[in-house]
Amino acid sequence: MEKVIEIQQLNKSYGMNEVLKNIGFSVHHGEVVTIIGSSGSGKSTLLRCINLLEIPSGGEIHYRGRNILDGSHHIPSYRKKLGMVFQQFNLFENHNVLNNCMVGQIKVLKRSKAEAEQTARKYLKVVGMEAYINAKPKQLSGGQKQRVAIARALSMEPDVLLFDEPTSALDPEMVGEVLKVMKELAHSGLTMLIVTHEMDFAREVSDRVVFMDKGVIAEEGTPEQMFSRPKQERTREFLKRTFVEHDRA
Repeated sequence: MEKVIEIQQLNKSYGMNEVLKNIGFSVHHGEVVTIIGSSGSGKSTLLRCINLLEIPSGGEIHYRGRNILDGSHHIPSYRKKLGMVFQQFNLFENHNVLNNCMVGQIKVLKRSKAEAEQTARKYLKVVGMEAYINAKPKQLSGGQKQRVAIARALSMEPDVLLFDEPTSALDPEMVGEVLKVMKELAHSGLTMLIVTHEMDFAREVSDRVVFMDKGVIAEEGTPEQMFSRPKQERTREFLKRTFVEHDRA
């Protein structure tokens, strides 16, 4: 399988605070990779560095074999290849659902209004939100907003879809509807990189699981390896703690 993204020796510091330390891993075409770890372990910062919402302090990000940090790349062209779904939805409150999924296509991809609408409707149907095309975000539940945000990212038809804890801002009863959509996407052959605290979901959909701890990748492997036979003590501790908290909830 072709490597779509390969991270090499990536670092990110804010002043003296080293948030990412010598990160290295890759995402292959059609692969679903989940990143797990405690709050503050650097997961979201890593995702934001990959799509250059944050500029790394050092290291390399290779996109289809070329280092996009070497100064010769047109960064907006690279960003177009990456879809991003945020914790807080980031929808345009003054636009309806359909326009939310069209505006990026028209402005960034230079698609015609007719083509953008056709594409938006296609992906709103995929996430089960085609009946809400005229609704404004304030009229939607959190789960519905996040499904629109996923449709918006899909409408850009990116090479890789990045998810930054897409269920963390949702009420518990809305989490399932978003995870259902993500599971369907994961099984459709999309290339996905997902930061999540939903362990059952990670175990079910991942080709590979990456565990981050204190700014480093402590361990990575298949879901079977990571959840049934983790090698590192800190991985075992994290999973034990997480599943105990889950059972309490």
